[in-house]
Amino acid sequence: MAARTSKKTATIDPNSVAITDFCQSQGINEQIFRLELMQHCDDADSTKTVKFDVAQTVASTITATSKALPQNIETPENLTPQELQPAPPLATEQPQKPQNSSIATSTPKAISSPATGGNIPSALQELIQESEEVIELADLVHSYRNQQIIQNAQTRDSELVIQLRERRIETRNQTFDKLRDLNARQPIAPELPELPASLSEEIASLANELGKRLHTSR
Repeated sequence: MAARTSKKTATIDPNSVAITDFCQSQGINEQIFRLELMQHCDDADSTKTVKFDVAQTVASTITATSKALPQNIETPENLTPQELQPAPPLATEQPQKPQNSSIATSTPKAISSPATGGNIPSALQELIQESEEVIELADLVHSYRNQQIIQNAQTRDSELVIQLRERRIETRNQTFDKLRDLNARQPIAPELPELPASLSEEIASLANELGKRLHTSR
């Protein structure tokens, strides 16, 4: 059964409401409220406000669960003295009547039967287990959030490494393209004509071509 605290009036916004004020106004344990709120949002353990309609839904669920638990459990302490009084003494002829002896022997069983009821320990045990589960689930949420934060940091770091590496590759490619462009603009050196082996051989070739006898000074 959900623990209840003293009620006070909460300032309710049409769209959202502070969780602490809402729980106090409804008499609901805040930890149990946040546990049930996990069904509606991921940051139930850390958020301070929540939409008003969501808060009403969570409160209705907790109230319905609380009403399902036994409210009035009769304990042996609540029994009146008349219920615990032994049976009145029988007449003197009781030992001679078998039917009276059977009634006398069955009376202690009727008195001891309420003491054997297991309602109180079962309800108490259920509340203890519920509190333990609330703590365990809260620890689970914190552990999951911590792992999620670490994984998000690693993902962002990997994305940054990829961006830096792509920029390095782009810088290299741009530099290589500039060098190729400069090399393409370099003028090609012209080829030099070949000279004859000697001037005398060139004159002799010309003389044969003209059919003249040419002489060169030495």
